[in-house]
Amino acid sequence: MLAVRGRLPLVTPAAFHFGGDALWMTTSRHAVKLVLARRDPRAAFLVASGARHGPGVLLQGLLETYDPRSLRGQLGAVMQGPGFALNLAGYALKNAAFIGGYILDLARIPAEWWPHNRVLLRLKPDRVSLVPPLLVPPAQPERLPGVPGQVAYAVSRSREAQLCWVTAGFPLLASAAWTLDGPHVPVWLPGDVPGPPRSGAAAALVIEHHHPFRATRMLGLCLRGKLKPEPDVKATVAERYGGHLAEGGLALRLHVDRLTWWRGFEVRSGVSRQPADDLVATPVEAGTG
Repeated sequence: MLAVRGRLPLVTPAAFHFGGDALWMTTSRHAVKLVLARRDPRAAFLVASGARHGPGVLLQGLLETYDPRSLRGQLGAVMQGPGFALNLAGYALKNAAFIGGYILDLARIPAEWWPHNRVLLRLKPDRVSLVPPLLVPPAQPERLPGVPGQVAYAVSRSREAQLCWVTAGFPLLASAAWTLDGPHVPVWLPGDVPGPPRSGAAAALVIEHHHPFRATRMLGLCLRGKLKPEPDVKATVAERYGGHLAEGGLALRLHVDRLTWWRGFEVRSGVSRQPADDLVATPVEAGTG
């Protein structure tokens, strides 16, 4: 998961390759995250290994862009020397299945995401942290209003979400347990997360249904707003997991301002109205994430 800063942080899944002491990714030149990264390059990337494989790895640093259509991007690539081409090859080899799925679905992919509209992203980390795994049992499905039924069904059973918040100017990411409580989203983080969020921190919660190699079949939801620590909501979250959450940890409530969902390359964003007993998104923009 890649997190970039904005008034509220934006978090999106991303295929990657690590080489030359940096993380390499690609995206569309029309992507919202690219616009935000050019305004503020501070970013974070989380590789969550899953509970069976121990802690995840969080990398924080500045995000650089290489646009083959711009002179600056071409000069930047030349300055990287042969390592630039080697890392492109490494990205292609590591993500061969994903690229194969991309080619298989090319006719259904919007032109904004075709190869000629791609740019390269490079995150050179200056901070690396271990993030504790989320040890929770299977969860009860949650009703997710305000999104298409296919997306709601796919993510409703997810036991794990990725929570992003901003601390000391940089976004951070960690796996979190979650549930719904009217217009708000109670979440629980395991203990020992790096830089735990403060009250009022800008935040985003991403719940994703991943496909191993076909981007057109990925479904997800991103809820953005402000966090407030509330120890009492741990019991609300635990109820979704059959009452089983580890001791300690940090319980928070996400007050949702914006909602974004995606179905393949179809992306919609909206404003949360937060009525008394529901969460509703009114579409206000469409674009690539």
